[in-house]
Amino acid sequence: MKLLSIGLSDPVEEVRIRLQRDFDDLSLEGFQMSIDEYIKGHITFFGCHVTEGELSFRNYERIKAMLKNYIAKIVADVIVFRLEQDIVKKVINSNYYYFTEDERNVIFDNTFKILNIEGLPLGYGYPTGRRNRILVKVSDYLEQHHEIVIDGFINFRLKDYRQELLEAVDKAVDDFMMDREYKEFIRLLRYFVDVQEPRIEKVHVVMQTNGGFRILDSCGKAINNQFLEGFVVENADIELNYDDLLISALITIAPQSVTIHGPNVKQPCDVIETIYSIFDGRVLLCESCEICQAEVKSSTVKQK
Repeated sequence: MKLLSIGLSDPVEEVRIRLQRDFDDLSLEGFQMSIDEYIKGHITFFGCHVTEGELSFRNYERIKAMLKNYIAKIVADVIVFRLEQDIVKKVINSNYYYFTEDERNVIFDNTFKILNIEGLPLGYGYPTGRRNRILVKVSDYLEQHHEIVIDGFINFRLKDYRQELLEAVDKAVDDFMMDREYKEFIRLLRYFVDVQEPRIEKVHVVMQTNGGFRILDSCGKAINNQFLEGFVVENADIELNYDDLLISALITIAPQSVTIHGPNVKQPCDVIETIYSIFDGRVLLCESCEICQAEVKSSTVKQK
């Protein structure tokens, strides 16, 4: 007697092997299960049967519940761990076909970095989280239906899931474009620094605990702020932070070498990474020289 059917276009062989393995587990419960396979159009169906002699009013519901549980797990696993990448790839190739193949590959990788984080709006963060939520929907569906076609189930019963994948792709594209624009901006700044004459050969940047900074020359003297005055006046209506000012000052001075001082300069920091990018090969980090120690003592005194 056929209890359930599962239909899919891909991956047929993977599901066939999984069904056979799970039916072997059911045989340990004392039930003899079998599978018949047939094709309708481009869909392959697997009919799940139990030997007539195994059925009785007492064990019918138990066998049916166990079989639904196995099928629901198979469907959820196939969707998240097998078909999800295909769905994302089709979205990228369809909506963002104008990117090169290499660029689409980057977007694909970034999409899954976005998907596999905690706290997404629909709670699908992490593959296992998405799998468990889809498992619930498949189980609910099988309570009312004896046949499930995976392709149709994804299209019509998992619209919120598909929307989540679409939003992740869109965000990955936005991030890719921002990163590309940032790299182009850095490239232009690097070119500007490279072609102009250095106003000072070597500068020391002292990062302060309050987020500010000091720029010193090779003798340890503060560099006159004349290099910044024009920039600040021209941008008086723009809200600037210390990081903006520091990078602008260094670009204006265009030194041959930059040494950055401070107790935590070797920890990840956006402004330092930007300086590294602009002054490629000219930046040194220092955490323990006299300048660094003086800044630590100064900040400790201010805190007291």
